[in-house]
Amino acid sequence: MAVTLPLTRLAPEEDEEELVVSKRKLEELIREIERLRKENEELRRRLRVHENPNVPPSVRNQAPGFSRARPLTPPEGRKEPGAKPGHPGTTRENPPPDEKVAYTAQRCRKCQSPRLKWIGKETTVETELPPPPKPKVTEHTQNVYRCEECGDEFRAAPPDGREPTEWGPRLQSEVVLGHLLDRLPYRKLRARLIRLGGELLRLSPTTLQAIVWRASDRLTGEEAGILERLRKAPFVHVDESIFRVDGHRQWIWVFVTEEDLLLVIRSSRSREVVEEVLGKEYPGTIVCDGWKAYLGWILQRCWAHLLRYGKEGAEQSGEAERLYGELCTLYKELTRDLETASLRARVRRLRKGTRALKGLLKRFGESADAAVQKVVTYLRNGMEGWLTFLSTPGMEATNNRGERGLREAIVIRKIIGTLRNERGARAFTRLLSVLGTWTLRGEDVTTNLLGALSRPS
Repeated sequence: MAVTLPLTRLAPEEDEEELVVSKRKLEELIREIERLRKENEELRRRLRVHENPNVPPSVRNQAPGFSRARPLTPPEGRKEPGAKPGHPGTTRENPPPDEKVAYTAQRCRKCQSPRLKWIGKETTVETELPPPPKPKVTEHTQNVYRCEECGDEFRAAPPDGREPTEWGPRLQSEVVLGHLLDRLPYRKLRARLIRLGGELLRLSPTTLQAIVWRASDRLTGEEAGILERLRKAPFVHVDESIFRVDGHRQWIWVFVTEEDLLLVIRSSRSREVVEEVLGKEYPGTIVCDGWKAYLGWILQRCWAHLLRYGKEGAEQSGEAERLYGELCTLYKELTRDLETASLRARVRRLRKGTRALKGLLKRFGESADAAVQKVVTYLRNGMEGWLTFLSTPGMEATNNRGERGLREAIVIRKIIGTLRNERGARAFTRLLSVLGTWTLRGEDVTTNLLGALSRPS
């Protein structure tokens, strides 16, 4: 037996009121959906900053999404901390003593009894800093002469030909190295100088900045020599990154070989910077990450970037994981013992690599998997530059050297945030270029800088 429920009908006024409430709730839900959509887009944008394949693993591993995708290694699979068996130790050997002191006792320290029996001895080698030396202050009096033949006026110079300045070469070297290599802000550098020399070295931050800029001007010739050698090099590693000057976004570029390093800051990320530094007709090879500014020159594309793209794809699908595995295997085969490989072996690897890359494009090129297509597109776009290193002895398959060349400047960027003006930017890049070049060559930076600042101007 069916049960018929009575139907209740709302009054017209109640219908209208219910409709207004429903419309209001619908509008609120639409606004909430729009807010959540914008928030989702912003969070995805922030996540891509840390998880895109161009980000180094040292940064990417800290991304929340990446960490969740890779759970912690179980205890049984973890490596033991510390040095492995057979690894050379790092214990410092005691230096030969400058002074030997022996101590004897006549009474017991506890009860003051004189009845003592000698049972052995212990030796401790203590290393101590000498007391800070007093700064040497020299007054230079330069007699002024006029030549009676030509009428020229000049000052008598010291025997070494260097014009005296308010601050000597050693003090200038200490300021430059403390600011650039030790990454000390001028305030902390000022405190260090006071500890070293007392009130005589209480220099203001403005004075310290002037010393750094003056030292940079003295190294203009060194920078010009680096630029000349780069233009003659058979290959140059190039990379770029953001660097702010006076709060405005600019780009710091690095050009580095095995023995030379040059940094420049420019407002552009275009090919004009490469043409300015290396020249439009540069005949060598540029090792790079594939940015469009490098197109037009002979390139060696960075395999580390390619493998990062492959690794990102491998986290999304099984087919992309197979492609990534084959790329890793091919890279290991092509770069194994490359330093000692003969010319014939390099030619064989070049042929093998060309066939392998074309085979990967053929097998995975028609895949419908979006993760695979992203890797394939990146691989196809750089086909002419993946194997250049096999035909150029000494060249690396990655642009790690370029990224290492930028590292010191990027660390300083993280500390200071921005450079104050264009002149400071020029001094910053010139000093890092010259100091970095000396470091690459294995030369003593302190000695070289002191010699450069001591030369007649």
